[in-house]
Amino acid sequence: MLKQRKARVFTGERERQPKHLKGISAFSLAGVGIGGVVGAGFLLGSGLAVQQAGPSVVLAFLLGGLVMMQVLGAMTSVAVNRVVPGSFRVHTEQMLGRYSGFLMGWMAFASGILGLGSEALAMGIFSRYWLPGMPLAILATVFMLVVIGINAFDVKNFSKIETWMTVVKVGALLAFILLGGFAILTAGKALVSPSPIAGFGAMFPKGWSGMLESMLIVIFCYSGIGAVAMAGTEARDPERDIPKATWYMAIAVIFLYVAAMAVLMFVTPWSGVDVKESPFVQAFDSLRLGWASTGMNLIILIAAFSVMAATYFACMQMLVSLSEAGEAPKFCAKKSGKLGLYRIAWLIVGGAGLLIMGLSFVLPPKLFHYLVAASSYFSFAMWALNLLTYLVWLKKRETEETHHSALVFGRPGAYLTLAAIAVLAGMSLRVADFRMGFYVAAGLTLVITAAYWVWARMGLAKRA
Repeated sequence: MLKQRKARVFTGERERQPKHLKGISAFSLAGVGIGGVVGAGFLLGSGLAVQQAGPSVVLAFLLGGLVMMQVLGAMTSVAVNRVVPGSFRVHTEQMLGRYSGFLMGWMAFASGILGLGSEALAMGIFSRYWLPGMPLAILATVFMLVVIGINAFDVKNFSKIETWMTVVKVGALLAFILLGGFAILTAGKALVSPSPIAGFGAMFPKGWSGMLESMLIVIFCYSGIGAVAMAGTEARDPERDIPKATWYMAIAVIFLYVAAMAVLMFVTPWSGVDVKESPFVQAFDSLRLGWASTGMNLIILIAAFSVMAATYFACMQMLVSLSEAGEAPKFCAKKSGKLGLYRIAWLIVGGAGLLIMGLSFVLPPKLFHYLVAASSYFSFAMWALNLLTYLVWLKKRETEETHHSALVFGRPGAYLTLAAIAVLAGMSLRVADFRMGFYVAAGLTLVITAAYWVWARMGLAKRA
């Protein structure tokens, strides 16, 4: 049971009162979290995981969910006790040192900006289903500008918008699970041959290695969990609402992913999945539900839009946190207007997102895909840093920091998850395209590291 005490709010090493908290409920906070996770990465990109793993992709998403739970639990165990804008970035700096916090913050920012560009491009592609004659660049730009506009609202309005978009996405996946499940029960058997559970060869057509190699895509589908931690500073009662929100989020996302993948494998031949189209749209086509296919296309568009909105918000919060720590220009943390908008941070995130989106029309397609793939390796690195932060916090925490999330299985869970991340990252390098994404991520990490040393030596990085 949680102790009845007021959550403390930290800035760097100092404590301050939560004057800025607006009062998001646990349900709305969970909506922001689910909205930041369930997007086009799953509804479209999961087809690539299916190609890598076959029916064992169901187990891959279950394993990915367990890894996600441990990281989310570790992250929020610290976050509930130390409520601060920038959350996990500040906690990493407090526990592992300033370089680690700098690296975490700019990795999260870079990964988010890459995600913004790729989601805007995906939205443009999906919308051409209804507007085939409209140039892709115009469609993508319009969607990016709308997302920029949404994030100009105060956080309470933003959370309401995000919650309603999350309801639409969850409803679509539930409809797919129910319709597909009804078709399977009516037939009394799998609608594909051989059945995905006919034997080891049917379940693991590419062996255990195929399932493990698919995990980079699976982790990418879970990678938006940081949004709930970043928005946690706006919770009405952080100690009560953050734990509730993370439970709602973890259970909902794991169930939706695993159940949807299981139904998909029973109604659509895994070998026929086309990565250029959503596997769920293909499944509705195979069930002869053309109206549902059209509806799913619309839902994927909404999902991408929802993830963009949550990612934009998280990038703004991270830039403000870096600014307050003296690791980004101080003007990024200045508020303006009646709504208290971080206008400079808002403009920088929007400009960077538009720039990355523009690069998609300039760079060769393969090179741009490598940039997007790099964000998956950033997720591996950030999850590992969060787990290490949690382990150090367990040793250094103050006596009144008593909350501990039940999602993470303590030190054993953290160590096992770190080992799993190392194995999964290593296995993903066996895939040529993933390997190129790793090289891009490594190169960007070196750039961030060089920027840190230049910034520190010039004496510009001073604590707020």
